[in-house]
Amino acid sequence: MLETSCAGLGQSPRPAPSTSLTYLTSLLTREYINMPLTKTSNLPEFTRPPPDSVTFAFPPHSPSDDKIAPTLITFRPGSTISTSLHWHTTHTEYIKVLSGAALVMVAGKVKIYTAEDGAAVVPRYARHECMRFDRPAHLLSKKQRECQEKWMEEQGEDIVQKLKNTEVVAEEWTEPKDGEKEVFFRNLFSTTREPQWKGSWLGEVYMVLQIMCVMWKLDNYIVLVDLGGKGDGSGWRGFVEAVISYSVMGLANAVGRLMGLRAVNEEYTPGWLMRSWQEGKADGKIE
Repeated sequence: MLETSCAGLGQSPRPAPSTSLTYLTSLLTREYINMPLTKTSNLPEFTRPPPDSVTFAFPPHSPSDDKIAPTLITFRPGSTISTSLHWHTTHTEYIKVLSGAALVMVAGKVKIYTAEDGAAVVPRYARHECMRFDRPAHLLSKKQRECQEKWMEEQGEDIVQKLKNTEVVAEEWTEPKDGEKEVFFRNLFSTTREPQWKGSWLGEVYMVLQIMCVMWKLDNYIVLVDLGGKGDGSGWRGFVEAVISYSVMGLANAVGRLMGLRAVNEEYTPGWLMRSWQEGKADGKIE
């Protein structure tokens, strides 16, 4: 009788215990998940402002050519961003510097690449990171600082100063060339610029969960605790790093999926790229 009376006053009866989780999930997701996503699938590039000062650009796709073009990454002078240590399990990655100089670390080995060098090869599972050669020293590891200092000394002040004022432009691609790299970048950067995630702590939580879903699905595992692992199968450090990252990212992905988040969204991904990526998957489905 009381429930009927309350309902008549416009109040909802308390959900039964068996439906509490569903009810809570509905309350948490209603405001955010049901909001339309911003269409970015038509954008040719994504730019992050200073101090990141980096642009990820995607060459135009030709309907008559099924080839997946490399992603073009431009680090402008003064950029302090790095890709952060991460690894891939199903793709071998290649980084080719076209102009300027980039500091690249692969499996614990650090080298500064210019256009005169070949592509840096990143095997599967290898921990790797890429940035401008002149990234501030306090943001570098000891090994990276040592490489930076030695290389600058060898090049001389004039060359170093010229390179500091030069954009670092690099191509990045993977084997297999299944389009997953561009799918990753588009869904990652579209998530970070989505206005519905801004302005509240809950929105920020959802954005982090969405990013974890993107990384988990699209073969991009970040080193959450850097113990110096290389990812080449040697030593215990890489194993412990992987356990921590897989556990945290896997849990975040599971929570995000429970909340209705998807790693790959049509609003963020061009139709031709979506089809190419799906065809490269054994199940042909987006999960």
